[in-house]
Amino acid sequence: MAAETEIVAGLPIACRLLSAKRQAREAELQQEVFGAIQETHELADGYALRFPSEARWLVTLADFIRFERECCPFLRFELHAEQQLGSFWLRLRGPAGAKEFIAELIGPPAPSSAG
Repeated sequence: MAAETEIVAGLPIACRLLSAKRQAREAELQQEVFGAIQETHELADGYALRFPSEARWLVTLADFIRFERECCPFLRFELHAEQQLGSFWLRLRGPAGAKEFIAELIGPPAPSSAG
């Protein structure tokens, strides 16, 4: 585990350049994913994001993770499906500096449904 930490800690907090076609698809996915966030929870090393429970989000979020893993290898992705066909949660985490990077990507927090 220590070796894994050392490797991750040495990665720069920056996106790798992709081909123009891949950049365009990544931008589409980012817009779709970040536009659908229903709730945001701040974590010590990143953010937890809640998404709708419709099955299509499993595919969309998996595609998003596939692109972002290539682009941003310093990030850790955790996809969680709630029981009873509930919401999907995507946790984006990383080393020091990653949380600020993620905050820029996701934009302002989703409005709270509490009232």
